[in-house]
Amino acid sequence: MRWFCLWGSFASFRERLLPGPSSRVADVEMTSSSESTAVRRGIPAPEVNVTSGRAWDFLMSTVVLCALIIPTLVMTAVVLQEWITRPEQRGWLVLGFGFYIITALRSLWSILIRLCRRMLYIRVEVSRYAATTLFEALTDSLANEAEMQGLTCSWDQEALQEHDKLTGKIKVKLRFWSSQPRNMTIRLRVPKAHGDIELQDTEVERLDLEVQFIPGDDVVCGRDSRLERREVLVLSVRSNPERALSDKEMLVRWMEHAYVHYVKPIEDVVNVYSLQESSSDWVPEWKFERVKPCKNASATGQGFYLERHALYNILADAKLWSQTALRVYMITGPPGVGKSEFTIWIAGQLGIPVYRLCLSSPRLSDDRLAQLFSQSAISFNSILVQVDEFQETLQGWLKSDEKRHSGVSAGGFCEMLQGSTSMSRGVVIITGTSEIVADCVKRRLPAVFRRIHSTAELGWMNPEDIGQYFRRFLCGFIPSCTAEEWESWQRTFLEVESWSGSRHVSIDMLQQYLMHQITECSCLGYGRFVVNDSKFIFRVNDEHIQQVFLKMAFLSNP
Repeated sequence: MRWFCLWGSFASFRERLLPGPSSRVADVEMTSSSESTAVRRGIPAPEVNVTSGRAWDFLMSTVVLCALIIPTLVMTAVVLQEWITRPEQRGWLVLGFGFYIITALRSLWSILIRLCRRMLYIRVEVSRYAATTLFEALTDSLANEAEMQGLTCSWDQEALQEHDKLTGKIKVKLRFWSSQPRNMTIRLRVPKAHGDIELQDTEVERLDLEVQFIPGDDVVCGRDSRLERREVLVLSVRSNPERALSDKEMLVRWMEHAYVHYVKPIEDVVNVYSLQESSSDWVPEWKFERVKPCKNASATGQGFYLERHALYNILADAKLWSQTALRVYMITGPPGVGKSEFTIWIAGQLGIPVYRLCLSSPRLSDDRLAQLFSQSAISFNSILVQVDEFQETLQGWLKSDEKRHSGVSAGGFCEMLQGSTSMSRGVVIITGTSEIVADCVKRRLPAVFRRIHSTAELGWMNPEDIGQYFRRFLCGFIPSCTAEEWESWQRTFLEVESWSGSRHVSIDMLQQYLMHQITECSCLGYGRFVVNDSKFIFRVNDEHIQQVFLKMAFLSNP
């Protein structure tokens, strides 16, 4: 009987601690609304007070200072007394106490300096491993300012080779930050911010900043044995409790300005990134691949871009909404009509980099795709994702053994376009042949096409496009022709059956034909080379202009 009573008491106690299923549901429902109930009843919110450690720092500094001064005075008095009263023991005093006294004083002084810096300085550490883009932005900003003012602070520099962002060529550069530590002092003048408005002319805050560059040790990373350096940038600002928050805010505004200036795209070029992997066992990462020049409608030669009316709606939609939402576009057409060229052009118009993506790669999966487009994997606020040759991916998805298809699945791609892990802004351009918009494909993959906001089809060039491209491409090689002469030769060129007939003409086909004709004219001696900005530019001689046009018009066989 006693055991039964004990078991009943234990069961009731257990029921109160671990309620049954029905009571658990009630508890869960009540917990979900507990916060709103507390707000409705007017219960005050909890208060959080951070206890300052400055009093403890002052106390420790005082103790260390006393530990420095009192023993120093006592030992100085004893040594002086022994030095005066017993001159024969002076050597033993120096040998016996000198090393220990100096070692103790150095240790105490180092502790005192650290405590004083903790109390008087705000210390910010920027590591290259933890924040690569911010580290590069700050070091690049400081190096540019120092070089512009002629204050290199040291003659110790490091030579390296890197791609020039404007020309794409490899150049030799003397790096301002080398393998040796460097200290410098800068004075910031930051406009005072009021909300989102910065007063550029009236109110300016000043801040003295000590910069310490620590190169760190060389580390061998990856299976490709690439050499990395554990570089750290330490920013120190002397402050006090009254202005500590404002000093931190100034530091943050300066670092944000350096970051925005560093990632700001250079005019007339587009940076292209692609997936690269240092080992077959590692997850691929986004790496800078190359610089592509931006083409425009006012340029000549290979820099000319033929604007197509079918793409105006996509450009307008991207300019309106891509900064606040993710926009997905699909461009179809036969090969060579300018689908990839339009991707580079619209990226230059929006001022964002291009990230090239191949969904059919066997190294990609749904999880890796979500990881590659997470906020921690991309260094820019907005990007353009180029999915080229989409028809190859669709062929894999439409197979009967789709479950065994290597690469990204249709569901994983839909989750990237519109899901909990999708990007909050930017542009995704899907390009491929006309078969990707067939009705059978749309019926099989309705979720993919439901996420596409706008589509456009690029067809073959019409006579107006051919004539415009003919004139803009060649006028850089023949600059002496008048407008009337150009119109005349343009009509003559379009009268040729090869261009005005029923044959399909793409931009790539016409460009290759004109380049071939210019090459033959150069071999026949119809022109000369002129050096302009370290580039060799071909110019047709005035006396050979008619022969060049006749050769292109009447001997054309594209």
